[in-house]
Amino acid sequence: MSSPTNATHVPVTGTSGGRGAQADKITPYVIAVCLGAVALLYFMVVAQVRWEVLEPFSVFGLLFFAAVSVFAQRYQIKVHGRTEVSAGFLPDFLAAVILGPLTGGIVSASCIIVAWTRGQVMKNLFYMASFFISGAVTGLVYWSLVDAYGESGLVLALGGIAAGLAYQVVNYLLFVPVMWVRRGTAPAQLFKEDIKPFLPFQAFFLVLSLGLAYAFQELGALGFALFVLPVLGLIYAFRIYSREMELAQRLERFSLQMAAGMITALDLKDNYTAQHSAAVAQYSFDIAKKMGLSRRECNLAHLAGLLHDLGKISVPDEVLNFHGRLVGESLRIIKDHSEAGQHILSNMSEFEELGLVVRHHHERFDGQGYPDGIEGKDIPLLSRIVTVADCYSAMISDRPYASRREVEWAMGELAAQRGLQFDPEVVDAFILVLMRQGVDYRSAEHIDFHVQFQKVRFLRDIA
Repeated sequence: MSSPTNATHVPVTGTSGGRGAQADKITPYVIAVCLGAVALLYFMVVAQVRWEVLEPFSVFGLLFFAAVSVFAQRYQIKVHGRTEVSAGFLPDFLAAVILGPLTGGIVSASCIIVAWTRGQVMKNLFYMASFFISGAVTGLVYWSLVDAYGESGLVLALGGIAAGLAYQVVNYLLFVPVMWVRRGTAPAQLFKEDIKPFLPFQAFFLVLSLGLAYAFQELGALGFALFVLPVLGLIYAFRIYSREMELAQRLERFSLQMAAGMITALDLKDNYTAQHSAAVAQYSFDIAKKMGLSRRECNLAHLAGLLHDLGKISVPDEVLNFHGRLVGESLRIIKDHSEAGQHILSNMSEFEELGLVVRHHHERFDGQGYPDGIEGKDIPLLSRIVTVADCYSAMISDRPYASRREVEWAMGELAAQRGLQFDPEVVDAFILVLMRQGVDYRSAEHIDFHVQFQKVRFLRDIA
């Protein structure tokens, strides 16, 4: 299972500059952990021989669980960005509670086969020692309770939970000093970033492990095998699913980068567009957040704001940069940009919902807008939000056909158009946002398109 060890790949050695100095600071700790693991190994060997409560040492069992541990680590599941989780906790835990602390420690350390880093001896030894200690302590906690209260379903459940907690706590404590020295990550921050997000996964694998341990206790090795084989298949299936999701996300990233490239190209034709799009994105996100929308909807509003004028890439330069009010055919061409934006986005299957928002960002609440003339709540909510953000940004900006207006005038115009051009609820939320922000925010002086693009959360990452 993911932990500070296999989720962040903690560096424990360095070769130059500041990293070398940090390595010098952490080396004594790494050596102490390795010596502690050696001492614990000796103690576990003695315990395996003399502690009568333990099952007989099984070479076959050791090799089986070690193979499963390597398999689980090899087929990690990517859950977000670089973060990966594995079912490595499952064989580590089962080896400890079925075969004893010595086997549990060795099985836990066996995953170093997957995590081995060429040329970094201290790092590899630290990983091996830390994994061994975690697995051995897990077994010690469980078998101590068995020794005290005997084997039963209740002891398996309560002892298993205690052993599972011990596994995570020991793992966490061993890596706290390394992360603190090497990355400046405080213990609380390490827990928040590398432990807390994975607690649901940990709970799932603990329950699954307890079920398999109970199957072994009640049905023996054959019954256990009948249950564990489907679990191995599940691990592999999750890995395949993870790979497919990763590929889909890469395609989505490419699509989004293509769209951003179009906005950048459009900015070369019209210097107003990129800065305006950045402001609309920021304002749309903040309006959605103020209205209490979900995180997913807030991020969709942000992305829609960035791309709402994408269709202008199809507008001729003489129309786009015309100084004065557009009429006739020129007005029709510029109005077509919202439909063109939807058409561009609809060619990217990931952005069909976004295309609908872009299509309707020039509709009016009273039904007098375009391209479809829909009104009120028939207009998608995110389109209504982008409409307000778009018009406000346009009013406070220098455009080819009009000079910028004062912030106070623009806010007054929003209020005047409540229920006519704009959704009253959206206007009220935006005015509250503006009133609580400073001058730079209200005038969009320092909002940058490329910075806003870096904030984009991919749609399938939005919870």
